Amino acid sequence: MEERTSVSLCCVGTGDAFGSGGRLNSCFHLSFPAGQLLLDCGCSSLIGLQRCGIAPAEIDTVVISHLHGDHFGGIPYLLLEGKYVSLRTRPLTLIGPPGLQQRVEAAVEILYPGVLGKEFNFPIEYQLLEPKKILQVNSAAIGCFQVKHGSCQHAYGLRVEVAGKVISYTGDTEWTDNLFPLAQGSDVLIAECVAYDQPVPSHLDYLTLLQKREQLDCQRLLLTHMGPAMLAQIGQLELETLADGDIILI
Repeated sequence: MEERTSVSLCCVGTGDAFGSGGRLNSCFHLSFPAGQLLLDCGCSSLIGLQRCGIAPAEIDTVVISHLHGDHFGGIPYLLLEGKYVSLRTRPLTLIGPPGLQQRVEAAVEILYPGVLGKEFNFPIEYQLLEPKKILQVNSAAIGCFQVKHGSCQHAYGLRVEVAGKVISYTGDTEWTDNLFPLAQGSDVLIAECVAYDQPVPSHLDYLTLLQKREQLDCQRLLLTHMGPAMLAQIGQLELETLADGDIILI
């Protein structure tokens, strides 16, 4: 039986795409004995990492749920920081839906033309997420489930098993029964929750999650990616909510 040791979850960014409440874009940092990993890396992630005292050059792996800017748009800045500031040499693995490499390279070229034509001091490896396929990276087993997020053909809920713990993350999605297997046996399920009592297309709402809570097989359900209506209810909610900078020991 695998030994269970502590995994630290730092909530680098818990905001929606619009920075509601002054929160940063989605980014969650996992630290475990064999490495460090990000779940999503939105546009403001490098700022959040610096605020949280996390050295970007020590991150081994970034796993992206879907290709919207508030979830992957921080990768160009992570690459530039490694190239010009920390002079990174540690390999970096970028994992995400089909099209991740093309989208990242296009974003870098638009933001900083010509940078990709210059040699980086660290290897960058891209790997693709596929439902029912488990990727083994730095002692972490990374899987995904298809979720429903507008016109995104490849929007995934993410599941990481590492150091005997299971951390699951919905990414952005409206309700789908795929959230049941995603959550199954999880120590923590990080769930987006844009709305309070008025469901909106492509996203989850609080009352639906509250209704489904007993069916979600996870020890803790933690809410993120909250819009103004949800933020207005903070302090009056039965379910746990996250804020930028929160640290959870799992």
